[in-house]
Amino acid sequence: MTNSSEFELTVLYGSQTGNAEYLANNVSEAAKSAGLTVELLTLNDALEQGNLNWQRLLIVTSTHDNGHMPDNASGFWNWLQTCEAGQFSGLPYSVLAIGDSMYDDFCKAGKDFDTKFQELGATVIQERIDCDVDYDMTSEKWVKTFIEAARSFDAWDPVDAEIPQVVSSADFIDAPESWFEGQIVRARELTAHGSNKKVVHFDLEMDDDFSYLPGDSVEIVVENSKELVAEWMEFFPDISEISYKGEMVNFAPSLVALWELRIPQLSTVNELLAIAPDTESKTEISRLVVTGDRQEVDEWLWGKDVLAIVKLLHINPSQVEDVVDSFRPIQPRSYSIASSPIPDPNKLSLTVSIIDYELEGRHHFGAGTHFLEQAVNSGQSVKVRRVVAHEFRLPEDDSPIIMIGPGVGVAPFIGFLQHLQAQHANNKTWLFFGDQHEATDSLYREELDHWVASGSLTKLNRAFSRDQATKHYVQDDLVSHASEIIQWVKDGAHIYICGDKNRMARDVESALINILAEGKDLNRGKDQLEGLKNSSRYAKDVY
Repeated sequence: MTNSSEFELTVLYGSQTGNAEYLANNVSEAAKSAGLTVELLTLNDALEQGNLNWQRLLIVTSTHDNGHMPDNASGFWNWLQTCEAGQFSGLPYSVLAIGDSMYDDFCKAGKDFDTKFQELGATVIQERIDCDVDYDMTSEKWVKTFIEAARSFDAWDPVDAEIPQVVSSADFIDAPESWFEGQIVRARELTAHGSNKKVVHFDLEMDDDFSYLPGDSVEIVVENSKELVAEWMEFFPDISEISYKGEMVNFAPSLVALWELRIPQLSTVNELLAIAPDTESKTEISRLVVTGDRQEVDEWLWGKDVLAIVKLLHINPSQVEDVVDSFRPIQPRSYSIASSPIPDPNKLSLTVSIIDYELEGRHHFGAGTHFLEQAVNSGQSVKVRRVVAHEFRLPEDDSPIIMIGPGVGVAPFIGFLQHLQAQHANNKTWLFFGDQHEATDSLYREELDHWVASGSLTKLNRAFSRDQATKHYVQDDLVSHASEIIQWVKDGAHIYICGDKNRMARDVESALINILAEGKDLNRGKDQLEGLKNSSRYAKDVY
């Protein structure tokens, strides 16, 4: 069989939140600039189109949830399992994986693709790179050397290989989750006056066809606040239309719903640096980016939006088209579901910490949280899509359940407890909740106390970190109840963690390892926790 691909390089990507898609686009543009003809598709689209014969292949993929393929890559992966050894003998390929090292299965999807293509006989162009959250900084050099290396590999001509015919891509690809319309019918503030934060419980009335299970999350299509849009319109006055990716778009509506204005990615910062005049600010920001110190960069970026960086770099309003070229599409915001479908299958609840702060003379609102608050008053419908939980599921039997959810991390456990109560389940349940002050931050106090009284919640520990001289957290409560936790685990308990991945999840996991070590070597605790994970008894929903 002769080679049928007309493209010198095919870039196939798997992306759940848009980061890998954006990176794949950047790689494609770089390859085109280097003179290669390039094809860009999702992995599932390649399968659906029967586009399974390439000259040279690059896979760019993120990892979804706890080590799973992104939704738009899972079908291709399922199909790949049906291929025989040697199927892609001699195919020049590479894998660019991105992930978050805070997760146990860091870059697992990319590693799986790399291993599988080697098993099928493919030839590595350049060794796989596993990029952390700083992929903007770490991938650039790799991409340049990959493009140079790809030129030295002859186009694949699988003379002795027979590409399997895909009878139906539907055999491998699950139907993607659909978007549904929801209406916010109730908003209730969970924090009391005097709290350092504002947490709101939202109830949404959903379309009849919408369905979910406890543990699932949702993505919500959001808009930038009218206040932020007004600031951009003031900075770039008298702009009605503008060119974006080869098309003319209306400026104001695009500021509202098309472009990501709140969260500046490093790729956006780099593009803005490229058009900025030479100033002390540019020199300092360039130094930050070049150092590769992600912590230092994150500290500098904290609280800033894209407009703040445009102003810091003294970019001239006349450069509006260059600025717009740096924009990424606005991303949906994800929230854990805080309800069970059993009491009301058309109701969906969310627990949301509102983002609203002053910084450097400007008022900032979170795109998602402000959109939800405004929708309460405006009656605007909310576009919702389910994000299926893979491991974050209630046990199918009456095993004990340990739930660790400080702050808004309590959200999925409200859904768990609603579900168990509605099912009249016999599971023993134990919730560890934490926040800053008992008087102002005791989220869902009435509901939790009711479940304790009714027996639906067997044990409840609340830790309030700032109500005493020494800060006290959920991990401290875990350690103080170590012997009971060990007994629950021996009785078959499932352990769940939800909340902040950067500090809380790390500290809680460290406490669990110490507890499970039972006073022996910490490796014992690590092995015990890994065993719980492998037996689907330990799951995290962290962000």
